[in-house]
Amino acid sequence: MWLTTISASLLVVLFVTWFMEYIKRWRMPPGPFPWPIIGNLPMFAGKSHLTFIDLAKKYGDVFSLKQGMTDVVVLNSVDAVREALVEKSVQFAGRPHLQSLDIRTEGRRNMAFADYSPAWKQHRKLVKSALREYASDTKLETKAHEALRDIIDELAKVEGQAVDLNVHIFNLVYNVVCPVVFGVRFRMEDEDFQNLMKFSDDLLKKDPPLGDIYPSIGFLPNRAKTDLQKLMEPFLGYCKRQVEQHRMDFNPDNLRDVTDHMIKAQKEAEEDGAHDITALTDTHLRQIVADVFLGGTETTTQVLRWAILYLAAHLEIQEKVTAELDRVVGRDRLPELSDRQNTPYTEATVNEVLRMGLIDPLSLPHATTVDTSLRGYHIPKGTVVLPNLWALHHDPAIWGDPHTFRPERFLDETGKLIPKPFALMPFSVGRRACPGDKMGMADTYLLLGGLVQNFHFSFPKGERPTDFSSDETGGGNVCQPAPYKVVLTYRK
Repeated sequence: MWLTTISASLLVVLFVTWFMEYIKRWRMPPGPFPWPIIGNLPMFAGKSHLTFIDLAKKYGDVFSLKQGMTDVVVLNSVDAVREALVEKSVQFAGRPHLQSLDIRTEGRRNMAFADYSPAWKQHRKLVKSALREYASDTKLETKAHEALRDIIDELAKVEGQAVDLNVHIFNLVYNVVCPVVFGVRFRMEDEDFQNLMKFSDDLLKKDPPLGDIYPSIGFLPNRAKTDLQKLMEPFLGYCKRQVEQHRMDFNPDNLRDVTDHMIKAQKEAEEDGAHDITALTDTHLRQIVADVFLGGTETTTQVLRWAILYLAAHLEIQEKVTAELDRVVGRDRLPELSDRQNTPYTEATVNEVLRMGLIDPLSLPHATTVDTSLRGYHIPKGTVVLPNLWALHHDPAIWGDPHTFRPERFLDETGKLIPKPFALMPFSVGRRACPGDKMGMADTYLLLGGLVQNFHFSFPKGERPTDFSSDETGGGNVCQPAPYKVVLTYRK
């Protein structure tokens, strides 16, 4: 008798749970049928941004999925992204609570993945002011030129050889960003540089832990969680050592970099009795400088790799960029940020690389902070929202020939640079857009301009890639080019 009662009770609970879920999803955007427990999990495998484009053809530009037990809404059009991230930016300014992000950020104590809150606003304001101070035009140029001169000497040694430039590009970008963040520069043989480069590469390849899909059982041991914890430990240890070293020789009258800037802000908050309000603990400080380091290095490194790949494949475009730089900059100095207004074709080429070589095709995940609506559909609080930026960057209705590398699309009939189209959003948009977007655009221009000014890039004979899709080993939702080699000709 008792067994019958328990079974009946379980059936009632399951039915009520299913019915409530049905009512909730009936008001949400349409989407494919979610299977019990797994939901639509297979649709998140591999290059899901491409899968989502196909799903949009059937369900519309806004549709719902289930990632395990988690509700997900995908945005696949400019209008949907504008409404959510710009017009209703506060309602969509949250971040999902994922186990992988908790591990990476020591409990969401960074800026990129923190909850939308007064503390987050304070952190973002501090980062933007630090970047204005230590990555301003003149200071950024100085660091970029120092890094370029070093790498030009290194690359000249391998002229005429087929080489993979990956380690050289990492070193180039690190020697611009690391002086801004930590006040340090690296040689390619330095142990810290080798460890940081390996960490950045490995981080892109990590599978999500079980707790990302099924939060209620995230406490269970699983290999993905353990691997991520082991990967993060030495990197966070490096950031901690940098902060501790800065604290030992800190001088408020001689701030050297972003780390010093954050230490000063922490001390001022403590002196004002506002420590709890601003949430600038040592962990927050360590995580914020890690944010700036990763945000400044990961994107620019991959953008430069895509840029050289596309220019080597389109020699006529490379020649136009070279000719423009020769005409405007000359050969006696490196490109400066003041040259940008006079080099529209180079600027257009950078835009086209950012459009086609989009590093984060689904951006960073958003979450709704309240019950809200989008395109007439109900979106419950806590829903994960994925803006499919890849769909926007490859929409034929916007770009005409989205799969063709053509910088001219960003120029008018007189050859002048047109205003940036809204659909071009490599740094996302809205309240959670990357705070370092201006620095990213500036150092990409300086570094790519300096490389093209000094070298001609071509593929080894018979080794031109036939497929320019992203490397699957980098994770389905991280678009980095597959390994390739180029031959350099030094333009002495």
